[in-house]
Amino acid sequence: MPNSINFTELLNMSSWNIAVIGANGQVGRSLIEQLEKSSITIDQLDLIGSDNSEGEIIRFAGKNLTIKHIDDMEWSNYHLAFFVANQDVTNKYAQLVADSGCIVLDSTGAFALDNSIPLVLPKVNDFLLNDYRDKNIIAVANPIVSQVLRCLTSLTDLEQLDQLHITNLISASCYGQKGINELAGQSARLLNGLPAENSFFTKQLAFNVLLDGFVDDELIVEQIRRITGNYQLSITIDSISVPVFYGLTQTVSFTSAEPYGLGQYDVSLFEKNGIELLTSDYPTPVTVINNEQSSHQPIMLANVHHSYGFQQQIQFMSVSDNIRYLGGKILLETAESLLTNYVD
Repeated sequence: MPNSINFTELLNMSSWNIAVIGANGQVGRSLIEQLEKSSITIDQLDLIGSDNSEGEIIRFAGKNLTIKHIDDMEWSNYHLAFFVANQDVTNKYAQLVADSGCIVLDSTGAFALDNSIPLVLPKVNDFLLNDYRDKNIIAVANPIVSQVLRCLTSLTDLEQLDQLHITNLISASCYGQKGINELAGQSARLLNGLPAENSFFTKQLAFNVLLDGFVDDELIVEQIRRITGNYQLSITIDSISVPVFYGLTQTVSFTSAEPYGLGQYDVSLFEKNGIELLTSDYPTPVTVINNEQSSHQPIMLANVHHSYGFQQQIQFMSVSDNIRYLGGKILLETAESLLTNYVD
């Protein structure tokens, strides 16, 4: 059982001690930037890394914060820890952190299929945050799951889904900094008349498309079934790596026992779920990532229509910022809902 020492301290708390594990990664840095603007009052923020990032400096609230080594931490001093590194780090340290009384929010997928741990997609099944007390650990939905279910919950009752097919166009940033660096290097070499070199990807990604090796179909399918509560839902997934640096693009088709009528949507559902519906245009990763309103990071939804030849099926496309929105913002929304509504 987790140590309950922090539960009494959490009563009537107005400010929080927070740790970000994986602070130097893309999602970690995005989360830190958004924490500065969030509704959470932070008393202490510590940035945690490993040997490779220890000692690096990141700015927060006008101050220079030094990344600390994960083995040097006294976890009982913290109320909330974001795990945004990788599954190996989560598997090694998350239970230790939780046992100290600190609540763990895990975005790495390490606990996503553990039925004893709540799997949460904020604005869809926040009520499960109330179960954090069981283990002091909350699993946050995978970005692919977050995007498709945020869109679907605006278009139909998730419990009424019959069939679902998702095609993911995976950008280089989904693989981390190594993916970005390799795509940039390959592109530069090819534009200068030199052959592409690939050490991270199995084949040339620049100016090409690859069969994706990033998406774990089982993880995605089972997360969707857990969140919808429909364990018989028929789900198929295709994933392709594309030569795009940032963004997640999805094309989706689904059938439902009770789809909302096309053109008769409840606009408030889109706003609630962080969706912007386009009816006369369509989004691209470039337009979404380069959105000048950096604080406004919706999932862009477009091309909603019945499938030709199969009127019972509805199709749509969506694009989002996989780092700022599906990474940092989803985590932050989870934390805000938890601390505001469920920690008491």
